[in-house]
Amino acid sequence: MHVYWLLPNRDQRDDLLASDGEKIVSLRQILEPRLRPAGFSHGVPAELLEKCGPKPAEVLFAQRFPDWNDGRQLFAVSTPAGVDTSGRVVHLGLLFILEPHERPRFDLPCAGLSEDDQSYARALLGRLASVRRGDLWAQSVRELSELSSPRGPATNVELERSVVPFHALYSVGPGGLAKKSTTWGKARARSTILLLILIAIGFWLSERACQHSPRPLVWSGAAHGVSAETERIRE
Repeated sequence: MHVYWLLPNRDQRDDLLASDGEKIVSLRQILEPRLRPAGFSHGVPAELLEKCGPKPAEVLFAQRFPDWNDGRQLFAVSTPAGVDTSGRVVHLGLLFILEPHERPRFDLPCAGLSEDDQSYARALLGRLASVRRGDLWAQSVRELSELSSPRGPATNVELERSVVPFHALYSVGPGGLAKKSTTWGKARARSTILLLILIAIGFWLSERACQHSPRPLVWSGAAHGVSAETERIRE
């Protein structure tokens, strides 16, 4: 497992920076642009910030790309980390490069970051290392990190403006986060409804067939023979 901090772009640089905890390098040295999967985000998407209104600090956005490069996977999680001089929200994140069966760990050092970044880093690690009851944002990230068999790219929260389709665990609305029904759950519900419909149709057809079927013809040969024998005895 390789882990890097994605640093806030407070100077609005064209080149994003990352840190392995000791030295700061360009993000492109860790994750070349040509290798970045479609839909990869190094921060919290604007649509989530807009939906959450005046409390963006609690927002966490995570992405998982299970089959990224030679079987390895990418996992990234971001949180708002204040604003720059123009008032624009900046983000602090973690980027994990994982082997196929690895899972992210959140007991990470952050002493190599600046003092401003350390406070946001500690808050992020604290939320993810021990999820508090009611912190659905942190819970959604942990659930995404622990998926046993993700199907394609996935996010912890549904995105409506993304040009890339993602499987999402939660949706966000005026009331906050809400768990989405799983694909399996939806498919099972659809299958159950279809089965009930087919059973009802089969029962209806069976009843209709019974009502319209002709009365069976009874072979009267035996009865005729008995009548003939009776007549002969009388004679």
